[in-house]
Amino acid sequence: MSIQSGINTVQFKSQGCQLSGLLFTPNDFDANKKYPTVVFAGPLNQIKEQMGSFYGRKMVQKGFVYLTFDHFGYGDSEGMPRNAELVAPKTEGIRDAISYLRTLPFVDRDKLYGIGGCAGSQHMTIVAASDTRLKAYATVSGMMSHGYNYFVEMVGKDTFFQMLEGANEARQREYETGKSEYFDIFGYDNLPEEHKVGNEGYDYYMTERAGAQTYPNFTNHTLTRVIEDVVTVNSSVHAPYLFNPYLGIVGAKALPGEAPFPFDTGRHTTHFYENVNAQKELYIIEGASHVDLYDQEAYVDQAVDKIVEFFDNYGQQKS
Repeated sequence: MSIQSGINTVQFKSQGCQLSGLLFTPNDFDANKKYPTVVFAGPLNQIKEQMGSFYGRKMVQKGFVYLTFDHFGYGDSEGMPRNAELVAPKTEGIRDAISYLRTLPFVDRDKLYGIGGCAGSQHMTIVAASDTRLKAYATVSGMMSHGYNYFVEMVGKDTFFQMLEGANEARQREYETGKSEYFDIFGYDNLPEEHKVGNEGYDYYMTERAGAQTYPNFTNHTLTRVIEDVVTVNSSVHAPYLFNPYLGIVGAKALPGEAPFPFDTGRHTTHFYENVNAQKELYIIEGASHVDLYDQEAYVDQAVDKIVEFFDNYGQQKS
């Protein structure tokens, strides 16, 4: 297909299915030129039109080509089961997105970068740990582990065990009946009114700001048995072995002691950053919370400016 200036709907193969993406190009796009390029991996259960597109509109203003896409089983992409927050298909999707981008003649292979948002930071890190095609990457409000640091710390050992039991039994029923089971991964369906006030996650995912009212393909429900999968993965173990330059961006309000649990997520990025042995930077945005960095213009502009500066300074490795 012919790529034009603006937002292009594209498809590429991954795991035997067609994944659907949005390819953003600068206003003065010229297919005969070479452009620095970014692939984006978004937060848990998100689709391409949410955080990914918000950053895409900003990055093309800086002269980048930018791809955000629906993971396997999400949004407009093919794949079964649907809406399954499973690590392997998501990391494989990122690798295939990189492969797809490298087939485009206007993509500068020596300036191919990644951005991960929230849970997508974990997936992007797993890819970056072994994919030399990615020249540098950044995380925004990074949740670097859904293993011990997230589930055990969040709910406690006894509740964690009950969650695993529920996931295991859901797998058994799926095996016997062929029907997948889903649950509200954010816990927002039956949230008491008094707990909605000041809850930045609810405000983002369950209102017109970025919920299903605006993006019908989005759901806050995911496959029940994913709990088995996500708790076994901790991308932080890769930190000492990274060869890619790494930029971690967090909001100051997400740092420990500055935000109510579970939005004190800055600890994930700061812990990861401390263990990275590659070229690295940590950038803290004053006044911003975890979710602010998804779509609040003033804070996203700061994040994008820093990302571009970092990629320009460090992301120049040759293939």
